[in-house]
Amino acid sequence: SESGVTYTVWYSTSSGTTTEPPSGASVLSGIISASATLTDLLQGTTYYIWVAAVTDRDQGPYSLRTSAITFQAPPQVQGVSVIATVSRRKPSLLVRWTAPIGQDISYVVQYSA
Repeated sequence: SESGVTYTVWYSTSSGTTTEPPSGASVLSGIISASATLTDLLQGTTYYIWVAAVTDRDQGPYSLRTSAITFQAPPQVQGVSVIATVSRRKPSLLVRWTAPIGQDISYVVQYSA
């Protein structure tokens, strides 16, 4: 990281104060870039986030708490159809679906043999 600065991120389902996370907040530390991915979050749960810069001498002040962030379940995809094609080279599958209306989302298609 630049000049030995790392970042620590606190996140919690409790709001704490606008300038300090509550005791017991989850912590990600030693982050060397200006972004982090929080995982294992629960759908339908509200989270609050704080960040602070850290040097080898001290921790800076906490950022202001984020607004409440609630993760909702993604909308269900409708109308899935599969069309199988077999040629001399390779079999293939064309998968089509109807996108949920009014949603700005991306899709993950998973398959296994």
